[in-house]
Amino acid sequence: MKYQVLISASAEQDVDRILAWFREQSATVAGGRWMRELLKRVTTLEMNPERCTLASESEDIGREIRELLFGKRRGRYRILFEIRGRKVLILRLWHGARGEFTDEDMPT
Repeated sequence: MKYQVLISASAEQDVDRILAWFREQSATVAGGRWMRELLKRVTTLEMNPERCTLASESEDIGREIRELLFGKRRGRYRILFEIRGRKVLILRLWHGARGEFTDEDMPT
């Protein structure tokens, strides 16, 4: 059975900021490629999102936040999400270089 994948306003803002960075770098082709790959990865959450591990910060903030890694090396992002019944809510796109997130970084 499929899950419905939803994106939070915070995650939408993250995507907008990332795409703006690509535009500032005059790398719109790379930005388009990044977006296509992101959508492919997000779509995989429709089936079996439980396969993804809990984020290391999950226990500290008291929420079952899972992560799906996306990208390579220095360009790696963490797609942070929660499973709520038959829905997957994408909370944030967190660049790997940013370090750990806190409860204040997560939408409710």
